[in-house]
Amino acid sequence: MRTSFALPIALSSTLLTQAGTLRAQMAEQHLVRIGFAGGVVVPTADARNAFKNGVQGQGFLLFNLGGFPLRLNLGYQHFDLAQALQASQSGSSNILGGVAGTQIDLLHGPVRPYVLAGIGGFNVMNSLTPTSGPSTSTSQFNFGLDGGAGLAISIGRLSAFVEGRVQNVYTQHGMTDMKSIQSVPVSFGVLF
Repeated sequence: MRTSFALPIALSSTLLTQAGTLRAQMAEQHLVRIGFAGGVVVPTADARNAFKNGVQGQGFLLFNLGGFPLRLNLGYQHFDLAQALQASQSGSSNILGGVAGTQIDLLHGPVRPYVLAGIGGFNVMNSLTPTSGPSTSTSQFNFGLDGGAGLAISIGRLSAFVEGRVQNVYTQHGMTDMKSIQSVPVSFGVLF
């Protein structure tokens, strides 16, 4: 008689334990998260001689779509003209970009390395003011690729992260030429 109750009790106990574990895992996988970050951005390719290191900020939404993470990112970058060129003129470059991509965790747990990949549009606005003469400004929209890697540390629902990305804006060099990479943003931020 005792053995007939032991099996149902053991099964019930196992199911309750598994249900609690599954509930904890589902709570860890939030449907929508909001992230904010900022940091330095290093100009590369043709821009590295013309501009100083700049500043950048970004905001993004991270959606968990049935195990596939979709990341929608809006970023802003600002560069000032390099010192050597400032003798006869002043100027700056601003880039406003929107990227749709994915963020894939390589490990699960409180410390998560991850990779990023996406495609987006970038509006590059340049302004130049010579010491004599009228100032000029240009604006050009280009498509591009954005990818990188990061490390997030979770404390409850909040995560702190650091990430580095490479932005390859399609220019006259094409999309696969390493010389067409425009900037390397390095960000520190929080994910809610």
